[in-house]
Amino acid sequence: MDATLAGLIDGVPPERLAIAAAVAALLALALLVALGVQVAGRRRAQRAAAEARGHHKTVTASMREGVVAYDMKLRLSFVNPAFERLTGFPEEDLRDQDFLQYIHPDDRPALTAEWDRLAQGGSLRDQEYRVVTRGGQERWSSSSWEPLRDDAGRQIGYLGTEFDITERKLAEEAMRLDTELFQGMIEVQQAVAAAGLDSQTIMRVIADRGLRLTGASGAVIESIEGDELVPQMHIGIVAPRLRLANSLSGLCVRTGELQRSDDVFTDPRISHDAYRELGVRSLLAVPLTDEQRILGVLKVVSTRPGAFSDRDAKALRLLGGLMGAALGHAAAYESRQLRLEERTRSLQESEQRFKQLVDVAQEGIWVADDGGVITYVNQRMTELLGYQNGAMLGRRVYDFIEAASRAGAQRTLARPSASGGQSRDLRFLRRDGGELWGLVSASPIVSRDGGMVGMVGMVTDITERKQAEDRLRRSAERLAILHDMGQAILAARSPAEIGRAALGRIRRMVPCQRCSIVLFDFPKAQAHLVAGYAHGTPMSAAPIPLDTLSPGEVLRRGTVRYIENIAAMDAPPPIFRQLTEDGLRSVLSVPLLADGQAIGEVNLASETVGAFDSEHRDIALEVAAPLAIAIQHARLREELAHKSTELERRMAERGAALRSATAELDTLLYSVSHDLRTPVRHIGGFAELLLEDGGPGLDPAVRHYASRIGQGASSMAGMLDDLVQLSRLGRQDMRRRPVDFNTLVEDVVSLLQSESENRVIDWLIEPLPMLECDPALAKTAVVNLVSNAVKFTRTRGRACIRIRPVRADDQDGIAVQDNGVGFKMAYAGKLFGLFQRLHRSDEFEGDGAGLAFVQRIAQRHGGRVWAESVVDEGATFFITFGGPDVRDAS
Repeated sequence: MDATLAGLIDGVPPERLAIAAAVAALLALALLVALGVQVAGRRRAQRAAAEARGHHKTVTASMREGVVAYDMKLRLSFVNPAFERLTGFPEEDLRDQDFLQYIHPDDRPALTAEWDRLAQGGSLRDQEYRVVTRGGQERWSSSSWEPLRDDAGRQIGYLGTEFDITERKLAEEAMRLDTELFQGMIEVQQAVAAAGLDSQTIMRVIADRGLRLTGASGAVIESIEGDELVPQMHIGIVAPRLRLANSLSGLCVRTGELQRSDDVFTDPRISHDAYRELGVRSLLAVPLTDEQRILGVLKVVSTRPGAFSDRDAKALRLLGGLMGAALGHAAAYESRQLRLEERTRSLQESEQRFKQLVDVAQEGIWVADDGGVITYVNQRMTELLGYQNGAMLGRRVYDFIEAASRAGAQRTLARPSASGGQSRDLRFLRRDGGELWGLVSASPIVSRDGGMVGMVGMVTDITERKQAEDRLRRSAERLAILHDMGQAILAARSPAEIGRAALGRIRRMVPCQRCSIVLFDFPKAQAHLVAGYAHGTPMSAAPIPLDTLSPGEVLRRGTVRYIENIAAMDAPPPIFRQLTEDGLRSVLSVPLLADGQAIGEVNLASETVGAFDSEHRDIALEVAAPLAIAIQHARLREELAHKSTELERRMAERGAALRSATAELDTLLYSVSHDLRTPVRHIGGFAELLLEDGGPGLDPAVRHYASRIGQGASSMAGMLDDLVQLSRLGRQDMRRRPVDFNTLVEDVVSLLQSESENRVIDWLIEPLPMLECDPALAKTAVVNLVSNAVKFTRTRGRACIRIRPVRADDQDGIAVQDNGVGFKMAYAGKLFGLFQRLHRSDEFEGDGAGLAFVQRIAQRHGGRVWAESVVDEGATFFITFGGPDVRDAS
């Protein structure tokens, strides 16, 4: 190949070879230049991208939402700390994962299916899915995805924000489970109602629903026979007989409470091996009660340990309460039905035997002809409806049935069953106008040819059961209203709002024409009406004398008071006389107790005598307890707000008074100091003239007195100058600006060094801060502190003065420390008083005004000055200049 190439070259003229070589060199050079430009551009782009990523990280580091970004090749390009906390994975681990691997596998397809829209420049909003954390936990996240674009608008990736919604999802799930449980209970009630009063059918329905609601592998219903529990119904498991003494079911019967065992093999309460033989590992048992009587036990079991949750226990408890009442009714019905059938057969055998039997029966029995006219009633029937014997004969049965129940009665009585199996709850009208609920069944009387010639009917008094059902319904309504009231009270802010919210709910539960809430003020012997309604109209708030309600000692006791008939009282309180005039006849008063003390009461009044019963009293007590607490809290809030406002007002007044007094004192100080200057100057001048005119011949005593007068005048002049300067410090305007204390201290030290050239002083000056203050005042304060340090180290052969920064009470300042003579800390309180000295004048010069100046300057800046010292070891003086937001503290 080399020979061939050489042959080709040999055939080309030299000039062409030279041109070709030049062209090749130029092309190589151009390629190198282009490559260099491309590399430089790429480096600039990389630096710009790095700067952008750094800025992005800085912005997103403090965000609560997780931020994640992918490039167009679905590679992870960025996550913020919040995203790492959400997933539990550090960024390195996330980069090693596949695209969106942190999302639950079941939820990932829904998001990836929408990704094309995002790839085409669209957005994905409100995407909710589960995130699988590093620890394997599942958390719910709500995300939004947007295209990620560069400065030119080109899409370069995808940016997502993730917000943790786990708590919301958990709350929704709890609400869903409660709703399912509530719906399940409704379905159970419907199934029980459809089962009628057959106990076996009811037990099968309850056992079956117990399995469904709890996910158990078996359900058992046990009844009590002697000292044993005997299975009456079991599904999914063989149920042995158990003893009351050594079984969890027996403990359930003895305590009347739900019992739960998460592992029967290790439960010390279970001392038999029946469950082990059956493979049962966990169980729930709830007593079946009817009117405080335990009928048996409802139990669900599982072959898994810890199979049941608190929700399962709640569901079983509800089932047990429902089944207990249903079984009680079914047992009563079956017992009555059996007796009715026996008596019907006896009637067919002998009318006389029938009469003898029915006369002693506990049910009401009547006989009617084919037209429905009563021909015979037993004694119990007349007692139930309140008629005398014979008063009901000759009248139609329907005459004694309440109008709303007659349609149902006609369906039951028009074609009575020969077996007497059909029954219906009907409402009868008593002679005294009262109502009686009866469980009615009827059997036909047939002639020899099989035709119906009449009927025999039986009525069982179920008024108490119906009243119990009505009380249960009202109790449920009451709980709902009380819950609503609790929410309204929590939203209210004042006692009046709380009172109106409570009374609005009370009026829905207790029939009354007037209701009110009053709060007691025992020291003032007054009560305050905070809320009330009279015939639906709001009552105005007003004070009420306490003695018009009841004696103070009665109100303090905090007891419930019920007056059935105000008109029957011998000496009613004034407020009761007013109620009587307004047509009201009965009053129920319930105390509001807070910490065991009566703070007020709820008053309910009705136009009817004896209008309130025990249920109304219970409702009022249930409302009063949380109402008292809410009102007490509201009163405390109002009292706190009032005291805060009063404190602010008093502080403002005192601040104004202090500023006024300070201004007057400054004015007086300035005037006095100026007015005294001239007399003092005259005294000093005349003393000097006396010394000059007397000459050497002046009497020595006179010369001594004149000299002392001159010295005193000079000292007084100096003190007056200090007073003038102190007055100026309080009067001159503050001009805050940043002051470099390094420069300021350097100027002060230079000035004092020139005045103490013959002394050895070590100056230790640390870097000092830039402070917001008045430059002139700050320099005056520093000059006084540093000059004092120079003065009081005069006795030291080698003085040491240290100036350093200090910070106290969130304020910045400086500290001046020396190794001078120091002072006793017991006298520190006198240091900053005007003309106060701790050393004799023959030891150290000065009139004691310098530190007073320093204190005034610190106070005007909103700062403070203080000192620390040990005798013969030196002293340290501290000064701070307040914050930048303090303009002039004086």
